[in-house]
Amino acid sequence: MKKILYFMAGCIVFFASCKPDKGLVENTKYEKIAVGDPKYSYLKILNLSPNSPVVNFYLNGAKFSTKQSTTGIENAGYTYNQVFPDFGYAVATPGSQTLTGKVIPTATADPSLEVFSATINPAPGKYYTLVPSGLYDATTKKIPSFVTVEDTRPALDSTKIFIRLLNVISGGPSTTLIRGTTVADPKIISNVGVNTVSDWAEISSPGGGPTTTLGVLFIDAGTNTPIGSTVTFTGLTKGRAYTLYIRGIWGATGTNAPTLSFYTSFY
Repeated sequence: MKKILYFMAGCIVFFASCKPDKGLVENTKYEKIAVGDPKYSYLKILNLSPNSPVVNFYLNGAKFSTKQSTTGIENAGYTYNQVFPDFGYAVATPGSQTLTGKVIPTATADPSLEVFSATINPAPGKYYTLVPSGLYDATTKKIPSFVTVEDTRPALDSTKIFIRLLNVISGGPSTTLIRGTTVADPKIISNVGVNTVSDWAEISSPGGGPTTTLGVLFIDAGTNTPIGSTVTFTGLTKGRAYTLYIRGIWGATGTNAPTLSFYTSFY
């Protein structure tokens, strides 16, 4: 079934009258957007800057990312390893634009400070993941780097899952992904350099029912040695495509240690 995206084009809500048989009338206009409609570009933002403050993102000065406030004042945003939107993509105008990140105004330190800026140029009808990255610099108060990933939809199949690998380890090596628990197990994706993404790989026998579990090990492609322990992803739905990404700082421990995570790219 063709999936449709919706966004609010305008909103007028009014009371018709005070008669008992009259209630709240909504006259909100929506536009149906077919997948890949070239009138728009489709964006996801993944904050992979370790130690990043909580920020919200703006396109040409207008707020783009959204997270519900609990106070009526903007007090929520996106920190390290958080993605907007959680599922799917947000609609944007194609062409050259400035993407910025600002600390939320209720933060104790540096409220409303701009800590990130990059120029993007999304093409009509295409999908992108925008990745602020690199260790947040507490002296300059800047997120130092940025990666743009074009998200090309694979030919989905309801009996399979599709994965790719994005490598954003600060200072790290090229990485290979293995399905299993040892370096002798089958390689799924090989030799993905830092700040690059692999092609899609299909898992044609994921097992289980509609959802499945996938255990993977990521290794240093140059030395053939594991980077961390086996990671098991549960609840993966067949017929969807997932981006696995390796993040963190090479050589770090704790919350900034190299780690593998994922988000849903297409469904």
